[in-house]
Amino acid sequence: MGPYPAPVNIFHRGRRAAVPVRAPRRTLQVGIAAVSAVLIAGCGGQSASPAQNPGFSQNPGLSQSPPPGRSPSTGPDRAQPPTCNRTVTRADEVTTALNVAYPGTTLCFNGGDLTGTDLNLTRSGAANTPITLMTDGATVRSIHITADHVVVEGFTVTGGDGIVLKGGDLAIRHNTVHDTRQGGITCESCENSLIEANTVQHVDTVGIRISGQRIEVSHNTVSGTVAVDNGDADGIRFFGSGHRITGNTIADISDHGYANPPHPDCFQTYDDNSPPTFDVVIAGNACRNVGAQCLIATGDQHSNSAAPTGGPSITFVDNTCASNGAQAVNLRRWPNVEIRNNKLSGPNVTRGIIIIEGSTGCVVIGNTTDGGRPTVDIDRSSQPGSQLEHNNPG
Repeated sequence: MGPYPAPVNIFHRGRRAAVPVRAPRRTLQVGIAAVSAVLIAGCGGQSASPAQNPGFSQNPGLSQSPPPGRSPSTGPDRAQPPTCNRTVTRADEVTTALNVAYPGTTLCFNGGDLTGTDLNLTRSGAANTPITLMTDGATVRSIHITADHVVVEGFTVTGGDGIVLKGGDLAIRHNTVHDTRQGGITCESCENSLIEANTVQHVDTVGIRISGQRIEVSHNTVSGTVAVDNGDADGIRFFGSGHRITGNTIADISDHGYANPPHPDCFQTYDDNSPPTFDVVIAGNACRNVGAQCLIATGDQHSNSAAPTGGPSITFVDNTCASNGAQAVNLRRWPNVEIRNNKLSGPNVTRGIIIIEGSTGCVVIGNTTDGGRPTVDIDRSSQPGSQLEHNNPG
């Protein structure tokens, strides 16, 4: 099976029950989640010891049991939100503040002088004592994080590169990213990280792009992605393993008004020269008024052949898809996908799901397609090992 861990199996195997066993809600909800308003109020420049830091899971992207003696809803000093070690109000203070940050530091950014500023952090926090960058909505141009154990919360990011991340144990929450020169939030070669409750609007090419291992993308809103220089325009792109993409809303990505129209999709993956994609769960999302498909997975180079075969490469369950393409789900040369209990519709849909060109071993159960149109269209080359049951229409 190679260097990759065995895929997480969220379904009962054997006879493959029609109703999935839902993966439990992750314990990684970063401690500042429940006290966001209090955290923002704490940006007043007071000094604080490193012990006054947000309760931050060492492994934000993992579904894991808490350590002995600690409940899933508790963590280091969760009852004590962090106060600011330093408050940054001027652009000429940014570089110095970031360059001297240490584990447990909370930097608060306030004021209008930061507009047009790039935040570049290369210093790492530590497990349970992250470096926290937070604000009550200050606007900056770009945020670049190349580090581990970092929290970014509350920013408005516009006009630059968006939020660009590389590292592990990162939490990116409650930010607004709009009108950038490239994608909205990009997590490249990330591990055990969280992208939650952000709003991404009218950015170039893709709203959220993740690659790596065990990244949770949860309760974000992506809309109005635009194509530039004959490129594409998508909601969320995903590559790698162990990701959980849940509760997001993707809407209003158009293919109109272009000389060479893009192919907008809510969720997209494809094989290239990166590690294989497997053990990805996409559940409980809403996709509406997007030019092409809700989910497209294409293996035109290698058919995702490096992925382990002991479980699904993608589990697509309980999503609501109202896209504008000829089908809501498109699998081409992409085997071992489970598609369950999704509601599929759209003004141009001729079939809910198309499975073609050797996309073998797929499980398609309990999906519904509006308007009496067939739910599944599978070609002969994809039928070996596949299972189609209880779809409506059949």
